[in-house]
Amino acid sequence: MKKMFTKWFILLMILGIIWLAIIGSFAWALVYVINFPVKHPQRALELETRVISFFEQITLPIKLANLSRLEPDKELLMPVYGRRVSEIADTWGAPRGENGERKHEGQDIFAPRGTPIFSATTGYVTRITGDKIGGNSVYVTGTGGIDYYYTHLDRFPEGLSVGDKVTTDTVIGFVGNSGNAETTPFHLHFGVYVTPRQALDPLPLLINR
Repeated sequence: MKKMFTKWFILLMILGIIWLAIIGSFAWALVYVINFPVKHPQRALELETRVISFFEQITLPIKLANLSRLEPDKELLMPVYGRRVSEIADTWGAPRGENGERKHEGQDIFAPRGTPIFSATTGYVTRITGDKIGGNSVYVTGTGGIDYYYTHLDRFPEGLSVGDKVTTDTVIGFVGNSGNAETTPFHLHFGVYVTPRQALDPLPLLINR
């Protein structure tokens, strides 16, 4: 009988220790989480930004599907700060390439390097790229599923991420001449695409900011 009691006593002691360890670990973790933003404000902010960015990216397809059901914008605000529509030299369809084998699918808006570039419409950032042709580029999808292409940027604003919602007050880049435009004056190449292969001249849609 005493042996049985001793075994049960030892078992209960072990279970009690395990339970206290679990409760203690939970309490420590809770205190750590509560105090983390206080002790490490910068790291906490970075973590919060990453979580928000991740959530925005995984919900992006749903947001784009909802946008595609809406009518496309009939007017687009001038994306380059301080420039007017009348200042744009219409180069839509102009020959491009070494032998003019392709046509210019957009409008070039010239401005000093570093001039802020705003989204011309409300939408979501769907791609942020850097390559030899377009250089630093941002793609925004707006209502009706229309894609807006901003390229040859000097740089991106800090914190811009795929999945971000943008409005006409959102800076999405700065004028430059990156990519294959490095020998040309600083400018924004602004393109509008109904589909990846069907470009639309943005000039008739642009209005002054």
